[in-house]
Amino acid sequence: MLFNSIEFAIFLPVVAILYFILEAKAESHTVSNIWLLAASYFYYMYADVRYGLLLASVTLISFGSGYLMKNVISEHRMRKRIMLLTVVLLVGMLFFFKYAGLLSSLISKESSLKIILPVGISFYIFQSLTYVFEIYQGKTDTAKSFISYAAFASFFPVLLSGPIEKSSHLLPQFDERHHFDYERIRHGLIRMAYGYFLKLVLASRIAIAVDLIYDNYMDVSGYQLLLATCLYSVQIFCDFASYSTIAIGTAEILGFRLTENFTQPFFTDSCAAFWRHWHITLNNWFRDYVYIPLGGNRKGTVRKYLNIFIVFTLSGMWHGADITYILWGMLSGLFQIMEALIAPLRKHFPRWLKVFFTFMLFTFSMFLFRSDDIEQAGIIIGKVFTQFDFASILTTSPFELGLGVFNFLYLIAGVIVLLIYDMINERTGDAAAYIASRRTPVRWAFYYLMVIMILGSVSIGAQQFIYFQF
Repeated sequence: MLFNSIEFAIFLPVVAILYFILEAKAESHTVSNIWLLAASYFYYMYADVRYGLLLASVTLISFGSGYLMKNVISEHRMRKRIMLLTVVLLVGMLFFFKYAGLLSSLISKESSLKIILPVGISFYIFQSLTYVFEIYQGKTDTAKSFISYAAFASFFPVLLSGPIEKSSHLLPQFDERHHFDYERIRHGLIRMAYGYFLKLVLASRIAIAVDLIYDNYMDVSGYQLLLATCLYSVQIFCDFASYSTIAIGTAEILGFRLTENFTQPFFTDSCAAFWRHWHITLNNWFRDYVYIPLGGNRKGTVRKYLNIFIVFTLSGMWHGADITYILWGMLSGLFQIMEALIAPLRKHFPRWLKVFFTFMLFTFSMFLFRSDDIEQAGIIIGKVFTQFDFASILTTSPFELGLGVFNFLYLIAGVIVLLIYDMINERTGDAAAYIASRRTPVRWAFYYLMVIMILGSVSIGAQQFIYFQF
């Protein structure tokens, strides 16, 4: 079930209304958690009933592991073995669904396995693993009940594409009472509206131009390919940030507080800072459970750089079973290492130039991320450097990118709104709260602008979110 679908527009109000009724009327908070659990499984199994069995398996394994480490086994060595066994089982499950088909095709293309990647598996396995790790490290207690843990592990706003919540942050909220609160719900709806704006007004329109150029990459100039890849950098931000923003707003309506996943990454002036503002929860996961256990920056400069390289290589593998993703991760790590090596030189650059270089380095890595395979990526990168054709900068009309005049101007207006919203967010830390606190004419002018621009984009269609494939 897509966030940007009619089904979800019906699903969310029904879930929220019944949840608040149960919270107000039921004697036990468990009843409302059972309702959330049932709603989450319905949401996940809407596309394929078999997905529910996989989610239940992950939930049972991680819950059982936490229970054994906390309540049954006291010996450190045995607890460590339980933790490692759980990691092997869950990561092995993820590896099977992501890589078994690729590995079998390398052995025999005729008899390769045809395995469907369950949507969201990378996200809810990583979220469940936070519970296992935090129990092992003594940072959290076991869930008060299996129902509350199962509701945490399957919570529908974050189930398909995050944010990847730590159990110590989200799990205790399933033991709190959440009642109807107008101000909280209004704030959540503003967040959701902005998320839909990012997806429908911006990401879906940019996708038209990007897909047109990439589908004809052999026939276009290097300049057009560079332009398309710059646009793709903005597209993937708008697409993924839209999902996270809608998820955060949806959870807030129900009374749950989620972790911010994007905080103006294109305003940052270094690659290291960029990754602290982009897909924050995934990068924090790798930092806490891979980078720091490997030694972090505590074992010398060379080891620090090696750890960065390992973390981003693993991040590339997490994204998909293709060499392009692995190389993308490796390149992202190398950019940070190179940046650190030339730090004395970079400090003399003006900030705007560092922001520009950071964006362009990220865009260069997107050649790999957007390409269908390594061969296509090689051709595109080669054309950008050897067939740039400066004349095409002047001769290529923006109206020839598949959008037409109306949609192109619509997109420009949307980008302006995006910049204003992000500048407010950068300054205040909460643009939604800032807008909600403005005078009535200003506040409602923004509301109407969002609604009109979103409704004017519905005809483009409900496209799947990019990160569903991961």
